[in-house]
Amino acid sequence: MTPPETATSARRPSADGATTSAQRSAVGPALGAALLWLGSRLTLLALFFGAELTVWWDVYYYFTKITGLPTAGLAHTLVEYPTPVVWWLQLPQLLGGHGQTAYVALFMTLMGLLDAGLTAWLWVRGRRAGSTAAAYYWMVFILLIGPLVYTRFDLLPSVLAAVALLLLARAPGVSGGLVAVGAAIKLWPALLITGLFGRRRSRTAVWIGFVATGVVLVVLSLVAGGWDRLVSPLTWQGGRGLQIESVWATPAMVNVLAHPGRYVIQFSSFQAYEVFGPGVGPLLTVASVATVVGGLAILALGVRAWLSRGHDLYTDAMIMTAVIAVMIVTNKTFSPQYLIWLGGPLAVLVLSRSGRAAATDRGLLVLPLVLAVLTQLIFPLFYGWLTDAGPGTGRTLMTLVLAVRNIGMLAFTVMAFGRAWSLLGADRTAAVDPDDPDDPDDPDDRSDVRKPR
Repeated sequence: MTPPETATSARRPSADGATTSAQRSAVGPALGAALLWLGSRLTLLALFFGAELTVWWDVYYYFTKITGLPTAGLAHTLVEYPTPVVWWLQLPQLLGGHGQTAYVALFMTLMGLLDAGLTAWLWVRGRRAGSTAAAYYWMVFILLIGPLVYTRFDLLPSVLAAVALLLLARAPGVSGGLVAVGAAIKLWPALLITGLFGRRRSRTAVWIGFVATGVVLVVLSLVAGGWDRLVSPLTWQGGRGLQIESVWATPAMVNVLAHPGRYVIQFSSFQAYEVFGPGVGPLLTVASVATVVGGLAILALGVRAWLSRGHDLYTDAMIMTAVIAVMIVTNKTFSPQYLIWLGGPLAVLVLSRSGRAAATDRGLLVLPLVLAVLTQLIFPLFYGWLTDAGPGTGRTLMTLVLAVRNIGMLAFTVMAFGRAWSLLGADRTAAVDPDDPDDPDDPDDRSDVRKPR
């Protein structure tokens, strides 16, 4: 006769069996996600070797500058970028990319590894939270921008922003440091510090990480390249003209259709196509004023975030998204790779939507996908219709696409900023992040938040 306890244990599934079953159930979705990533990235490579081969030019530019570094010196190499960018762009060469083809291949491989790493992280975090939508959103967003993603280093600050958000609950000091590293790559990510104020008790650690990392990078840059090289990116940006894709160039580009003889579109010494002609001067002035206004708006948003009683990861990601959008639309330049900056925070925004209504901010998430498609159409697919073609259907069509893209970008910015502002005005009663599956949910964090009276 079987003892009762033995019979019971025979009917009850073991913990090891349950674990094995759960692991097996995760294999299928994980494999599917991996195959989708691989298929979409092979599509990018097919586009790269086909209709969009011209996007490799920037990597070639990096290669020539890095190759000439011993002769020109750091003080005269890639002066449009912060000094640490030169060190980053030396990495493909250090890995064996001494020839042009090898350098391009290694550069694109490094970008692919960044892309794959963030995709995997988002998938694992999403799996724990009950939805892997963030990983798929990131995959689709990158695909819609095109192979340009792998031939510019703008993917790096986008990934750094996402990782800073993902680590905020566990390692706020590291998050602050990552934002500082992003600033050392592109300058503007310094403003993303405003998206790391959600957990009140972590703010000191965020600032320590940000300032300490920033000081180290500034000192290293100063020692390596000197003062003039340290500030050269700022002087470079100040001297640029009105890039044809920028929001503020839209009136001039539309006017080119009506009065083509009055305008000149040419490749400037700033490595970009700029428009020259009637009204361009005032438009540059408006862009400069808009940059100041945008900076003040970001400052106000940052102060509002600092004064909040605590907010969740969703709000932090929305703040970062709004800050990036403001930086893009107020600038007198709008290179196509700028749109990549939005990808990281948007993916974390999708990740942290758990527990919210399915329709929450759906427009804010769909619109960037549309903007990505339009941007890829503008550059590189039909860029020649804007820069080289004379009056005709091609230029008219692409000018209209450019105008729609820029109006859409303006609309997105207003939506994102307004949403971030309103989220900070909501009554938050805890500084812990309920949307973060890695949040330790320390009860002590709640004591830091002033309860409503």
